[in-house]
Amino acid sequence: MFIAVGNYPVRRGSSAGWAQRVRGGFVPLIRELTGFRGYYLLQGEPDALIAISMFDSADEALVSNEKAADWVRNNVMEFARGLPEVMVGDVLVAEVKERTAEEDHVPD
Repeated sequence: MFIAVGNYPVRRGSSAGWAQRVRGGFVPLIRELTGFRGYYLLQGEPDALIAISMFDSADEALVSNEKAADWVRNNVMEFARGLPEVMVGDVLVAEVKERTAEEDHVPD
């Protein structure tokens, strides 16, 4: 598995608008890419968002980085406060706790 992490400097107070556009526009786009495994958008510092995308291979992750750069330029540039710092790497250790049926149950 290969991970790309982007640290996006954003204008103060723009995180919610950025996240809404990502949810409605970028997530459907990235979900369709070959090798897609997952995506997270995190609130970093008050003026930063952190995007984490997971793919099966480095080539697939690099394609997603190009798509992300284009998407950001065309959809959320007014929220940006400079260029993102992007880091990529091959996963060396990964552990995820599987949820039990009890944890998945939502009380009525």
